[in-house]
Amino acid sequence: MRPDSLLRRVVIAVLLAEMVCAAAFSGTALWRERWSRLHAFDVMLLGRSDSLLGAVQDAEDPDDNVAVDPSELKLPRDDAYAVYNQGGRLLGSSPNASPALTARAGDGIRSVRVSGRGYRVLEREAVRVIDREENGGVGLRRPVTIVYAAPTAHVWHDVFEAAGFYALVSMLLVGGTAVVLVVLIRRLLQPLDELASAASSVSPASLSFVPPVAAMEVRELRPLAEALSASIATLREAFEKEHRFVSDAAHELKTAVAVVRSSIQVLSLRTRAPEEYQQGLRDALTDNERVEDLVSRMLTLARFEEDPEVSAPELHLADAVQGTLGSLANYALMRGVALHPSLCRSAKAHITMDRFQTLVSNLVVNAVQHSPRGSTVRVSVGCDQRTVVFAVQDQGHGIAPENLPHVFERFYREDASRSRNTGGAGLGLAICKSIVDAAGGTLTIESEQGVGTTVKAFFTLV
Repeated sequence: MRPDSLLRRVVIAVLLAEMVCAAAFSGTALWRERWSRLHAFDVMLLGRSDSLLGAVQDAEDPDDNVAVDPSELKLPRDDAYAVYNQGGRLLGSSPNASPALTARAGDGIRSVRVSGRGYRVLEREAVRVIDREENGGVGLRRPVTIVYAAPTAHVWHDVFEAAGFYALVSMLLVGGTAVVLVVLIRRLLQPLDELASAASSVSPASLSFVPPVAAMEVRELRPLAEALSASIATLREAFEKEHRFVSDAAHELKTAVAVVRSSIQVLSLRTRAPEEYQQGLRDALTDNERVEDLVSRMLTLARFEEDPEVSAPELHLADAVQGTLGSLANYALMRGVALHPSLCRSAKAHITMDRFQTLVSNLVVNAVQHSPRGSTVRVSVGCDQRTVVFAVQDQGHGIAPENLPHVFERFYREDASRSRNTGGAGLGLAICKSIVDAAGGTLTIESEQGVGTTVKAFFTLV
């Protein structure tokens, strides 16, 4: 699908909004012109009806009170009128006036269509005062009803002409605005274009991203630029970690395989006694078990990192710790180290049993391995209103301050000799951190040389 242009979308959206405003303006202008011109037309009808009232004269017949004298009228020939006396008798009307126009229907102004033409009709009650000699010059009041109609074609012509002018001006303004909009919006979107260009230059071969200055100066784009910079920095760090992991894993596996191969090569150099062959095979088997343990730990770490716990069940940590310590009791006894538990029975957290037991086992075994004979490893589960703290404290030789920031890195060992007698492959604490991170917790380590080390895992209390 062809990608759409943001500039095009913005211009179209703004133009549509302007067109809606122009249509609303034109509609309002149409309504206003109609109202004002019809109002003026109604005032004109009232004036013409006053002229018609002036044409009401005394009748020659004494029985007729008044009559309409057409010679007194100078009205447009398309207009129609009728005058009725108080009794409803027609006193006079325009020639060929349509009854639909001159019929009485009640005081007021109304619109009527006759033969396809529109008319505005005014009906009003009026009083004509007539001076008569036989009454000594005293004016006589003669009430009449006047119906006056005039065609409105020219009114609507003027209304639509004015509204069309407004609509034309509005469309010309919209068209002119379109050109200005393209230039202005293109300039306004320039920081976004620069940000997109900088982001598109990022590739696996070049994980470097410098936010453009123009984007950083725009308040709405600054969070996006900072987020991109942070994300790419995190991605670069992850790639570097993966590269180190592959390199270290390859080194560890190569070393372990080389040890197995060298043991077999030594056995094959010369003929040996059966006891020597048996011892050599036992050493090779031990080295092979170390390779197997290394591969198992690498797979465990990969599984924990790729499969975060999204909806882990509630786990009673004290029961899990007590069960794991029971399985490690003989191991600690053989190394002359006492295990001292202190458990809060109400502590619960969202973590699976196998992962938490792996965490407990790794930390306790690590503490026992680094503790002298006759010492104590304290294992505790404490809780407050919001947090559960699982802690393992040993009385070993401790960790040097410069090494503490690196202890959770994969394949990192404080002892760099890498001999078979120096312990594991440096994956234990990395596995522990992966487990705690996946459960939404925090893993910390404190150590003082000659005193001991304390590792704490913080979880949210359920």
